[in-house]
Amino acid sequence: MVKRFNSFNHLWIMLLVAFILLPFIPLILWSFTKQWPWPLLVPEKWSLESWHYLFSNTGMAVEALKNSLMVSFLTLFGNLVFGVPAAKVLAQLNFKGKNAVFLILLSPLFIPYTVSIIGVHDLAIRLEFLNPYMSVALGHMFVTFPYFIATIWFEFQLIGSKIQEAAKMLGANEWKVFWWIELPLLLPSLFLGSLLVMIISLSQYLPTWIMSGGTLLTLPLVIFPFASSGNSSIVSAYSIWFFLPILFLMIIYFILMKIHSRRGNTFGKEGIYASKTGKHSL
Repeated sequence: MVKRFNSFNHLWIMLLVAFILLPFIPLILWSFTKQWPWPLLVPEKWSLESWHYLFSNTGMAVEALKNSLMVSFLTLFGNLVFGVPAAKVLAQLNFKGKNAVFLILLSPLFIPYTVSIIGVHDLAIRLEFLNPYMSVALGHMFVTFPYFIATIWFEFQLIGSKIQEAAKMLGANEWKVFWWIELPLLLPSLFLGSLLVMIISLSQYLPTWIMSGGTLLTLPLVIFPFASSGNSSIVSAYSIWFFLPILFLMIIYFILMKIHSRRGNTFGKEGIYASKTGKHSL
């Protein structure tokens, strides 16, 4: 019975993987195709023109990728700076209006992008010191913040406050408690939240276009005109190019999670020991 159940699970996983990977097969074929008329099962003519265009001065694939990564890293930095403290306060402190504050922070999930991003754009105009990268990152922060704060808030809920209180009673200050106890326990959620923030930021079209006025060319802004024109070959090449940084980020995420799982809770145990004995490396 157990073997049958395991076989069913393996089959289900294989079908799920095939369901995810199958769309990439025609995408890859289209990127190396010049003509593929219906109803032919294989392309009629093969060509590298789309890839040559991609890396030409007109295609701007490298510049668009650089801009997208720059904005996504700035967006992640803003989420880390503001999201972690906000999530901790909402998870571990009780105060009047707490639910209302939480609802406001999650409101970008319910408010249409067109309405909310225009308000953020007006704020960015008033803050004249913001360059295009920072302005677009500000818009992306508005979109990604609910996902990040919900992820970190849930982990803070699981951690609770008893370990931190014990550490403080033994003489540890706020910084030592965070560094030695909370941070090691938060790492899986921080990895996941950071991955979500960067992937969502990389895929934003409307916030990027509004916040930069269409002047900062990221991958979605470069791809969209070709998608509208129906040029399947170039769109497929751009789509593969767009998927590569996401794949790279996912690989980094799984590597970091593997390293963290191997270390286990060693870092956390060291933190508790340091809090008790006063011996630490800070």
